[in-house]
Amino acid sequence: MKKQVTTLRSLILVATLAACSGLIAVVASAQTPPSAQAKEQPPAPGPSRPFELAPRTHYVLPNGTQVNLLEFGTVPKVSIEIDEAAGRVNEDPQHIDLSAITAELMGEGTAKRTGEELARQAGDMGSTLSIQGDVYQSSFSIDVLSGGAAEAISLLAEVIEQPAFPAKDLERLRADHLRSRATSLANPGFLARQAFEQLMYGDQAYGRLLPTEAMLKSYTLNDVRSFYAANYGSQRTAIYVVGRFDERAVRAAIDKSFSGWARGPAPQMPVQTAASGAHFAFVDQPGAAQSNVIYGIVVPDVASPDATQLSVMNLLLGGSFGSRITSNIREQKGYTYSPRSSLSQGYGTNVWAENAAITTVSTGPAIQEIVKEIKRLQDAPPTAAELGGIQRYEDGVFVLRNSSRGGILNNLSFVDFHHLSDDYLTGYVQRVDAVTPDQVQAMAKKYLNTDAMSLAVVGDPTIVKPQLSGFAATAK
Repeated sequence: MKKQVTTLRSLILVATLAACSGLIAVVASAQTPPSAQAKEQPPAPGPSRPFELAPRTHYVLPNGTQVNLLEFGTVPKVSIEIDEAAGRVNEDPQHIDLSAITAELMGEGTAKRTGEELARQAGDMGSTLSIQGDVYQSSFSIDVLSGGAAEAISLLAEVIEQPAFPAKDLERLRADHLRSRATSLANPGFLARQAFEQLMYGDQAYGRLLPTEAMLKSYTLNDVRSFYAANYGSQRTAIYVVGRFDERAVRAAIDKSFSGWARGPAPQMPVQTAASGAHFAFVDQPGAAQSNVIYGIVVPDVASPDATQLSVMNLLLGGSFGSRITSNIREQKGYTYSPRSSLSQGYGTNVWAENAAITTVSTGPAIQEIVKEIKRLQDAPPTAAELGGIQRYEDGVFVLRNSSRGGILNNLSFVDFHHLSDDYLTGYVQRVDAVTPDQVQAMAKKYLNTDAMSLAVVGDPTIVKPQLSGFAATAK
């Protein structure tokens, strides 16, 4: 009996193994590498979808305040930003950073509330008050639940129209800016940017990145109040409200909070003129393991008919992770970890530049490879497949940039700042997809003259300068 049971178990085991073998064979067949049959290709990407944007409501208050309202998304929240045309361009060269200090001090107290009380009110709305000074404007923003939109508008209006400029907070902000200055001057990447901006813009606002220590220590409340009086008013105000909100209530809050504000000075938007021709700057950093390099040239601004083609050319050449320059000096040569080219998109001006932190001994060879990639693109257009990959990448990135309230608000502010229409946003994907390989080549040939490019380098002078002797000799 025991032998029969054993035999039966053996038969069952054999049958089971056979069945499993058949199953394994089927699975193995199903998983046979495509190379054993016809190689399986991924499905072709579908056509890019155009970016759609609800029409915004735009109107102007009698005192000149610009109002922009846009319904967006399904989350019951709203982003509100007030842009004031008061920034670094409105400073004189002896008062660098005064515009930023003024804006920041405005958030530290008003005629009605202390800074702590302002912060508490914003916190009660589930948000914080954000203030940012820039070259052409200072921005005051808050992000709240839809039901708090009217209260948030009133809070922002109070900060902008009724600043108290408390003395104790000026001293704290001064100390913050002194620390920030010291930190920046210890950062090789910042030093390269500062050297490059000074090459391109000199003593214009774009070239004045940092105040001196003596400047910061000299600023008084009278300086702050004088800057505010000379640069704030309704004529310089643009309001953006994006998200889910009651339009009637929001408009009523804006009218109540801003209609009575004095017009103040008219906006001043001086264009910064970038230098032409090759220029060279070297900042000594003995013993540095890497060189921080910025290599670039002035190109047409965002309002140019060539703007989209130029943007696509930049992405293909160096402005994306899969770009040619990145593939060459990062992936193939290992000279650098994070190179990237960009377009500065300034007001009425624009600079294309490649920025990279390069191993010290490879600084010269890396710049030569950048030049080689520029000339390779000038000599022959990219393939349709290479360009198509860049176009799909940019289409996707553009949609992602516009998938949030903050992203939409930033882009509305961008098109207004550059005097563009909303078609710049809604037609962007189609314009990118319409760019051809020949147009990309044409942009490189037309604008990227390597004999007229400027170079700023921060690095070890003993090792790096000899590698750049040829360029330094031809630059101004």
